[in-house]
Amino acid sequence: MAFQGVLWKDLEEARDVNEHSELLTDLRLDVLIEGITKNKPEVKPLFLKPLTEPSNIEYRQMVFRDLENPQTFDAIKAFYEKMKRVFAYLKDLDELSYPFQKERRLLDASEIYVKAVCELANALNWLSVSSVALKSFKEYLLRYTKSESFTNLERDVSHLLEKLKDVNFSITIKDSKIIVRRCKSQKDYSEEIEEAFSKFRKESVQYQSKPPYYGTSHVEAYVLELVAKFYPEVFKSLLDFYRVHKDFVDSEISRFYKDIQFYFSYLEFILPLKSIGLPFCLPRFTNEKAKVYAKDSFDLELASRLKNKVVLNDFAFSDGTIIVVTGPNSGGKTTFARMIAQIHYLATLGLPVPGSEATLFLVDKIFTHFERSENLENQRGKLEDELYRIKRILDQATENSLIVINELFGSATLGDALFLATDVVKRIRKLGCVCVYVTFLDELTTLEGTISYVASVDPRDPAIRTFKIEKRAADGLAYAFALAKKHKLTTEEILRRVN
Repeated sequence: MAFQGVLWKDLEEARDVNEHSELLTDLRLDVLIEGITKNKPEVKPLFLKPLTEPSNIEYRQMVFRDLENPQTFDAIKAFYEKMKRVFAYLKDLDELSYPFQKERRLLDASEIYVKAVCELANALNWLSVSSVALKSFKEYLLRYTKSESFTNLERDVSHLLEKLKDVNFSITIKDSKIIVRRCKSQKDYSEEIEEAFSKFRKESVQYQSKPPYYGTSHVEAYVLELVAKFYPEVFKSLLDFYRVHKDFVDSEISRFYKDIQFYFSYLEFILPLKSIGLPFCLPRFTNEKAKVYAKDSFDLELASRLKNKVVLNDFAFSDGTIIVVTGPNSGGKTTFARMIAQIHYLATLGLPVPGSEATLFLVDKIFTHFERSENLENQRGKLEDELYRIKRILDQATENSLIVINELFGSATLGDALFLATDVVKRIRKLGCVCVYVTFLDELTTLEGTISYVASVDPRDPAIRTFKIEKRAADGLAYAFALAKKHKLTTEEILRRVN
């Protein structure tokens, strides 16, 4: 089985999303993606490429399923961390100017690389993986560790490190002179010095050793040149090693390291949320819109800020293709609509989505229409601009699209808003795509093909939002009456006070 990478089953098919598109801003995906890729910015472009082929989505989902096994995760994570060090050692290698500096750094990097590859090969050899991606990489890795190029590298690293152990010298510093001598059996006083000064050590102080790739001073370089004269054969071997193994990193190993960061960046981002009990799942996909649903889902960007204060919600398109969300202001309606679009977007990347269970529709594109402040440059009024934007969406959307509308026609009179919104709903229904429509117009919930969801309030105090979005008939008038009753503004209360 040929190794074909961990990101794509076949061709690298995807649809690019502009980094500054309205979609990312409206759904707060721009903030979410920045948070996910904060420590691995090189994988950010992958989060802007929704997949269009179900086979490629499943290919990634299977990798995530394998990584749910803690042993598999730990083995690949350990490999990733070691390879991260390897590339840190190799960075700007050619810019090192002192003799033997870059050669030694290459040897150090090679030692870590050999250990990383061998440890991962051994781990995967007895671990059970089910994804095509990791199976093919496992087979490739086992072949690679037996290849002539790798076995030669492993042998040369081992031999050269053994030779370097025999390099012993002493330094005498007197006035402005440094005298370097070859020595063989002189005592090493480092342990005695550490013990003598240990009583001055404060337990609270954290000591960090310098990494082996720190810079070399001109004095150290001069000393090293003198030492090389005592051990010409060893240092010639070091130069030969550099010449033979300069490009020791295998291209497929390098590709695996770079691509696996996509998975780790997301898993590391959601780990704190999973640790407090928030659910994630790998969604199924269906071509039947009536089977689209999710349980215990939430807005991932919001949850990353609120943590355990986030409210879980369900949704289903079982009774129609257009979910109409009504209810009081600041009740979670926009967050609910954003949540539905977010999990569809994340699913097209092959990622686990927020929720305990989900069956989703593989959308070809997500369109958003959120309220905008008036743009003086386009010389259109607010209502005209809203009509222009919604028409552009309706012209581009297909039956496989998802449209999210948030408070459309808020600048129009109630009668005009209802007339225009009703027409928009009918056009969306004719298109046949799925839609989430947040509105203050309860009448839209009675149109054919719509499903009514309502932002609920505390029944004991209607001024308190629960942020639960429930599937039930719109009750705007009931909510208004409850508020009026709470504040003693019903007809009876007003008449009583007047009288």
